[in-house]
Amino acid sequence: MAELGRRKHVRFPLAQPIDGSLLVREEVAIEEWNDQHMVVLSPEPCPVGERVTLEIPDDKRRSMNGKVAECRPAVVGDGEIRHRIKLSIEDKP
Repeated sequence: MAELGRRKHVRFPLAQPIDGSLLVREEVAIEEWNDQHMVVLSPEPCPVGERVTLEIPDDKRRSMNGKVAECRPAVVGDGEIRHRIKLSIEDKP
């Protein structure tokens, strides 16, 4: 009989802590897109230099890797503040 609240696997502590972050999926609107860059509007900012993966839900469901080149606040048509993010397109994952 399994005890409630108990782990079923062993934990392995790291010798040195590792800093990291997890970015969860956010919906973005694509404003521009060519072979070299993409400009998207996002509800959340991204730091310059951060690498991101963008999934495009078209008939092929493709993914693209990019690196944040610019991130600036922008007021959109509904008067809300969004973040205009310019991504440099990298190779596909």
